[in-house]
Amino acid sequence: MEKLLVIDGNNLMFQMFYGMPSAIYNKSGWPIHGTIGFISYVIKEIKLLSVTKVIVVFDSDEAKERKELYPEYKANRDINWEEMKEEDTPFSQEEDIKKALSYMGIKYIYSKGTEADDYIASIALSFRDRGEVVISSFDSDFFQLISERVSVLRYRGKASVMWDEKHFMEEFGFSPSFYSLYKAIVGDSADNIKGIEGMGKKRTSSFIRLYEESGAWSNSKLPLSLLKRLREEEDAITRNLKLIEFKEVETSIEYEKLSFSREKVEEGNTLVLENSGVFK
Repeated sequence: MEKLLVIDGNNLMFQMFYGMPSAIYNKSGWPIHGTIGFISYVIKEIKLLSVTKVIVVFDSDEAKERKELYPEYKANRDINWEEMKEEDTPFSQEEDIKKALSYMGIKYIYSKGTEADDYIASIALSFRDRGEVVISSFDSDFFQLISERVSVLRYRGKASVMWDEKHFMEEFGFSPSFYSLYKAIVGDSADNIKGIEGMGKKRTSSFIRLYEESGAWSNSKLPLSLLKRLREEEDAITRNLKLIEFKEVETSIEYEKLSFSREKVEEGNTLVLENSGVFK
């Protein structure tokens, strides 16, 4: 069976840029520590999962629609990158990352008109009928996509966790399709989305489990005071769902063109970086 790996490019790029212990420079004096980490992870994931197709998705547009709906959305991430030296930003190593990806024949794209998350979700849903899809990202929003054919990999070497249906149910006790509602109630500090007061993770998980069983809030066994609170906050929950749920977009991607050079991937991180000109 075919297996597609969809990599959240910005998520991994930031993780590697800020997660590596110290900066490493090429012969020209340009930092490449993030590039080394990024490509190393890509190669390790391909080998670990034995994938047949790969695509990396980078962000190119802001979440304009979501910002219009909720101005506080991701306000905690607002950074004026232009005030920083280029080499001090994760984007400074983006071109080297793309060189190495191109050398291995790995396709990469940029989101247009919306966030990369929407592109990643649309790709996963479009191609799940062609085979298994694994999304590589630490963004928990992707949990709502988990199904028989779609899983989410949080890769950290030996500490990696594959979030499939079984693992999700063990952790939350309800179906992944209800994860967006769960998150709309508890909120999301990573995206600066405020949750409903009095509804923590444990209480919300209990509510979602009961809601999934009954199909209606009125049949829930939660205290009436909490049910009243949820009804009063229905507009906020609906707004949060619009922020959290993915927007379907046209990606114009041909599945057959997501193959890569397995021979070059097998060269390993050092040779890939050398042969793609990253060390120069």
